[in-house]
Amino acid sequence: MTDQPLQTRIAAIGADGFVSADEVLFLRSKVFANGVVEPAELNALFDLGDRAQNGDPEWFQFFAEAAADFYLREEEPHGYLTPEEFRSLKEKVLRNGHANALEIALMVKLMETADETPPEMAAFVGEQIKAMILGKPEGPVVSKQDAVMIRRYLFAAGGDGNVAVTRREAELLFDINDATENARNNPAWTELFVQGVVNHLMAHLGYKAPSREEAFRRNAWAKDQSVNVGGFFKKMIAGGLSGFRATQSVASAHEEQRDAEIAHAEQLTKAEADWLATRIGKDGGFDVNERRLIERLRELEKELPEGLKALIDRAA
Repeated sequence: MTDQPLQTRIAAIGADGFVSADEVLFLRSKVFANGVVEPAELNALFDLGDRAQNGDPEWFQFFAEAAADFYLREEEPHGYLTPEEFRSLKEKVLRNGHANALEIALMVKLMETADETPPEMAAFVGEQIKAMILGKPEGPVVSKQDAVMIRRYLFAAGGDGNVAVTRREAELLFDINDATENARNNPAWTELFVQGVVNHLMAHLGYKAPSREEAFRRNAWAKDQSVNVGGFFKKMIAGGLSGFRATQSVASAHEEQRDAEIAHAEQLTKAEADWLATRIGKDGGFDVNERRLIERLRELEKELPEGLKALIDRAA
């Protein structure tokens, strides 16, 4: 094996549908030795993913890291997945009709590490996750690995609502729960389902990364040697402490505004209550996970609108 040409060894990897940890070490040392993923290497990586969708944990990690590095470091500013890049990625993962587990892990990795992804990406990845779970040969079921992947997807900083669960993501949780209510799901799914829906209902504002255009502007400013940074700070200091007091005042105002927004968001609105009433017990009864959700909401009963209180009473 060691005397075989490099290309022959690469072609042999994944021939049995499995990539081992040792083969990942070989790929790191020989194929991606310079630390930069080239377009041809990215194509080879996806081809290997088609041949071998199973492997040691190192294979899933390597595939996601290598491909994410290509998309997030291909052009400046780094860390932003452009709409054009997303379209290219989407074409790759749909060439066989749907994304496989490796490709879903890659897309979630992108959403976790990117400062910003196109708005349509979150919906696409969610649909691919649902299709993977509902399309299992043994029938729809949520494994521990699935629950971990869904959790990462929901709370990815570069996703649909940053770390807050959006209405679309909450709908996804209910869709998967409805489809797997009679399956032997991993216990982690119940906790994730409840936590995700409650997070959506009680969500507050989180950090939002600057837009790609703003990042370009900042990047250009940092590289502009004509900007006299020293002179800027001299002028600021020459103004005494008034500049700092103004900054402090603005910061305090922003903090007060943020606190007010959080307090407002924590109050369940009638629209949210009406939405939950249409989803929970949709099939005429309450499954185990929905009852667990109701128990959690009962703890928040004082803060719930009347419509949702009535729903909880009906479920008792």
